[in-house]
Amino acid sequence: MNSALVIVDVQRLLVDELEPSRRERFLSTLADLRSRARAAGVPVIYIRHQDEEFVPGSAAWHIASEIAPGEGDPIVEKRFRDSFRETDLEDVLHRFSVEQLVVCGMQTEFCVDATMREAERRGYRVTLVEDGTATYAAGGLSEDQIREHVHRVARGKVADIAPASALFSDT
Repeated sequence: MNSALVIVDVQRLLVDELEPSRRERFLSTLADLRSRARAAGVPVIYIRHQDEEFVPGSAAWHIASEIAPGEGDPIVEKRFRDSFRETDLEDVLHRFSVEQLVVCGMQTEFCVDATMREAERRGYRVTLVEDGTATYAAGGLSEDQIREHVHRVARGKVADIAPASALFSDT
């Protein structure tokens, strides 16, 4: 099954607000996952949000340098939580004959969740990277509680859940 690694909204403004040790772990996990995907010949597709906070060309808008796109990596610009809505993501996926999306990025309960749900609705098989999403504590819940809730609701219905270490490796 043809897969693509889809990295959602790992932009400076969002990443820089993570607690430093969490930011380092998160970016290291994504960089390693991206390297394994590329080694396996899997396309890496970046999603980048833009709005009044994420103005194109601003520091906030740029993808984190630790996982910056390589030559030829598609970047899909979006304005909504759902990475498919009013974007060319579907065209990019068709160009690579993708049937399965491996989804990671920022923020677990917003753009990552909306993107994986829409991908599943459109008939793609979806794997959510268990340790490849990040968010912030909110509403009295910790980041881990929010991530666990999204995983529990999605597991088996919307997406498979797998740790980054289990993806794109031949072991």
